[in-house]
Amino acid sequence: MTDTKTDKDPVPAESAPKPDAPRPKVMVVDDELGFRELVSRVFQDDYDVVTAADGEEAVRRAGARDIDVVISDMTMPKLSGLEALKAMKEIDPKIEVILVTGYATLETAIESMKLGAYDYITKPFDIEELVRLVARALDKRRLSRQVNELQELNRFKSEFLANMSHELRTPMNAILGYTSLHLDRLYGEITQKQEDALKRVEAAGKNLLHLINSILDLSKISAGRMPVYLEEFHVKDLIDEVTSMMDCLARAKQLKLEAYVPKDMRVRSDKTKLKQILINLVNNGIKFTSSGGIFIAVDRSLDQPFFNIRVRDTGIGIKADDLPVLFQEFKQLDASPTREYGGTGLGLVISRKFAQLMGGDIVVESAAGTGSTFTVTLPLESGQQEQAAENIFQPAAAVRRGKVFLAIDDDPEVLTLLRDSLQGSGYEFAGALGAEEGIAMARELKPFAITLDIMMPHKDGWSALQIMKNDPELRKIPVIILSIMDNKTLGYALGVTDYILKPFERVELLKKLKTLDRGAPEGSSPKKTPHTILVADDEKPVADYLKETLGGEGYAVETAEDGAAALKSMSVSPPDILFLDLMMPEINGFELIAKMEKDPKLKNVSIFILTARHLTPEETDYLQKRTEAVIQKGSQNLSDILGLVKKRLKTLEAADER
Repeated sequence: MTDTKTDKDPVPAESAPKPDAPRPKVMVVDDELGFRELVSRVFQDDYDVVTAADGEEAVRRAGARDIDVVISDMTMPKLSGLEALKAMKEIDPKIEVILVTGYATLETAIESMKLGAYDYITKPFDIEELVRLVARALDKRRLSRQVNELQELNRFKSEFLANMSHELRTPMNAILGYTSLHLDRLYGEITQKQEDALKRVEAAGKNLLHLINSILDLSKISAGRMPVYLEEFHVKDLIDEVTSMMDCLARAKQLKLEAYVPKDMRVRSDKTKLKQILINLVNNGIKFTSSGGIFIAVDRSLDQPFFNIRVRDTGIGIKADDLPVLFQEFKQLDASPTREYGGTGLGLVISRKFAQLMGGDIVVESAAGTGSTFTVTLPLESGQQEQAAENIFQPAAAVRRGKVFLAIDDDPEVLTLLRDSLQGSGYEFAGALGAEEGIAMARELKPFAITLDIMMPHKDGWSALQIMKNDPELRKIPVIILSIMDNKTLGYALGVTDYILKPFERVELLKKLKTLDRGAPEGSSPKKTPHTILVADDEKPVADYLKETLGGEGYAVETAEDGAAALKSMSVSPPDILFLDLMMPEINGFELIAKMEKDPKLKNVSIFILTARHLTPEETDYLQKRTEAVIQKGSQNLSDILGLVKKRLKTLEAADER
């Protein structure tokens, strides 16, 4: 010791309790009464001190979860110090334990650290050293609690953003849906002036919906629920798409927008996310540049399998002090009420998180007044490719004469069987052994139909189906599920045209392909006795929209404002179809389903779930077993949902006719 103490070291200021805060609680555990009394006197002025004469008593006291630090002997009757340490850590993992022993060995020291002890000291010890250890242990416990609180706050924030995004999307989709119906003259003719005004409303609504989607994307990333969809593509093609899209904005400010990209660079990554990154970066460059331009350059890393996309602008640049906060959520470099540039502060945050999801990152070089350069670095190839297997089943372009049928299945034997089944049918066959390859081939070949397996590595069939149904180039291509999994309800809910269980019959497959080839018969209309539909939703815009639109298709539609009203209506006249929201007053959707299962009159009602609620895996499984489809209100706009529902209704009608 370098200085002399007359009593004991004071507790560090950061560890000392605040006047209004509860005092930290320290427990002294030892079978020797003298040791317990000595340590208690040392700490009683600054902390609440409790004692225990053995390990069992210590564990019982720790069960109250109000002990902050434990000072425990190693050798005690009933329960040793190590055994008590293990038991207390199971009760409260954040409790800090300092072990004290007169029989120290290297093995016991290592074992105590493995079990989570804060420290390990030997008798006799310097009391001042023990005081410092307790103070540091309390600091660690305090910081651990703060970390837990921050993590909990972050979780609440992510859930709030996700829930609010869904709540906002529902009325926005109704606004866009009704605007679209007016533009389609469903309610009668409109003047040119009215049409122009409605188009402005539609454009503004879509912009707002884009903002809401950005917030939802951020919450999904924070919650670890944002998937990555990989495919192979030319970087030049992607950047050409971006520059073509953004050129009008650059020309409006008389700025150059130029790109320098190797023609033959192919990469395997998430094309959609990379495109969004580049749109955000180019848009930022245009926003903060008044003269000069935005320049995109692409190159490969010299010593690593990565490629770089640099987006450089000649704008206002970024101050050195602002660079550390550039990628912080909701942080805007100019937050004043009179700031010149708009925005939410989300674009760069989402862009960087997208890049990190794909195994890369975004960095920035900038200085005030000299412009900025954002560099996106990503792997050339994410995951393993099966190029050789893919080429086995891909028809050569030079000999492609008939309509192309594409099969996506990870089993080469299935692809071979499908190829052989089509011999003499007039269809050209193409096959892919994975979802990513299949999606890429679908974009290249533009097949007239696709069969899709569900159980595949890397990306399953459901994910591939969602990508295709959200892709303007692919969404109109009929998709037939060909799988051992019998989940027709989910398949039809996600927009498949048909569903075949393995093993398949060649005759059945050819029959379905011929039906698709001929196309659906024109002039079809609802049955003479239409399905009766009940919409149970406490959001009136959604219920009214479904009633008007389905009513226009010839269905008899009624609405109920909550679960109780729906149950009363069904007890009088059971509908054929029930559209059911899950979050309603009095009786929620789950409770209504349970009541319907007990009523024999309602066992044949087909239920479509339409909800903004975040479903747990257990809830999803429960609903899929009991309903025709589970549709997230925020996952698609109302017109797309309506198309899906109408398709399913036609399937039910066809079943009735059989």
